[in-house]
Amino acid sequence: MQHSEANITNRIEVIDVLRGFALLGISLRHFISRFDYEGRAYSNNPFLYKIDNFIEVADYHFLMDKTYPIFALLFGFSMFLVNQSSSHTTSFMRSAKRLLGLIPFACINALFFPDGDILGLYVIIGLIVLLLVKLPLKWLPYVASFFLLQPLVWFQIIIHLFNGNINIIEHNSSSLLNAVNHTIANGSFLEIMWVNLTKGQIGNFVWAFEVGRVSQTIGLMLLGYYLGESGRLVQFIEKGKKVLRYLVIPVSVIAGGMFVKSWAAGTPVSKELLLIISSWSGLSVAFIYIILIIFIYNVFPAHLFSSLRLYGRMSLTNYILQSIIGGILFAPFAFNGAAYLPNVSIVLLFAITTLGQVAFSKYWLTANRYGPLEFYWRRISLLVFSKNVSL
Repeated sequence: MQHSEANITNRIEVIDVLRGFALLGISLRHFISRFDYEGRAYSNNPFLYKIDNFIEVADYHFLMDKTYPIFALLFGFSMFLVNQSSSHTTSFMRSAKRLLGLIPFACINALFFPDGDILGLYVIIGLIVLLLVKLPLKWLPYVASFFLLQPLVWFQIIIHLFNGNINIIEHNSSSLLNAVNHTIANGSFLEIMWVNLTKGQIGNFVWAFEVGRVSQTIGLMLLGYYLGESGRLVQFIEKGKKVLRYLVIPVSVIAGGMFVKSWAAGTPVSKELLLIISSWSGLSVAFIYIILIIFIYNVFPAHLFSSLRLYGRMSLTNYILQSIIGGILFAPFAFNGAAYLPNVSIVLLFAITTLGQVAFSKYWLTANRYGPLEFYWRRISLLVFSKNVSL
């Protein structure tokens, strides 16, 4: 299917709005979870205590595993844009260098994130996706669906149903993450930084594999790449207000998942089935968000979304910055807020942090084409370090 570069360029603003929304949800989720630093406090005031509980319920139903898929999907779309801007012979190497260029930023982010971060995971999965996109374009939606269906979990279900005792998905992440938490509680600043960078990253990847996050992310990145290459994402955005009709698909999946969930509880493979239902429900909510944002974007003036768009344009800078701020606020070696801050206070801190990041994004992008970390990521990816060379 043919599509013009102009059409894609004209719709990048919507992509930035979606990316900004996804990052907003991920950041709020990180704040409510105290960036995985141990500790849980509640307000003494009865009214504020109810709000604390409401925040936890809202986090579970609307944030947990609900906005991450949007970010992964758009990362795959950005991989397509990089390939499109390169010649056929250089596109693979440029995309590979771009992914490898994330490693320094993943290391910085992991220092403040005890259980690792998504950037390191994106490097590994992105390289796998780069190989898969060499397949014929018409194959990509089927390959993406294969990974989104969680094939390893289904294989595990088949083994259990035939009374097999083989576990193809071993749950080993808990021992690694427990070691991380022990060091955070008892170690020095340097010991905490080191364990976050090593065992934290490894434990995060093992956990992602165990819960199906690796398979899901491969599928989402591959789907994002296909939607860009085929022009279908641009076509979907251009449907404007008509996108609401597609809500029936994710809503039906969620309703079906609720029905199966009640049935699965009494089966010998309930654990595996619940994992699959949780994965599909999270994906469905993410696609509901995408549909609603595209609809709202076409209803209201575009300038109302400028803050979210600029926030999304500097997603790498804002993502790492929120991790650094989270480490300072919640880590035992800093303010140790995870031990005494209730959810109400944490949401207020998140709001202040986000408003500050939005203000900084507006200020920076008025004079610069890229965010500060995006600029150096681009230089690292292109192996261009001279200030005299424009990008």
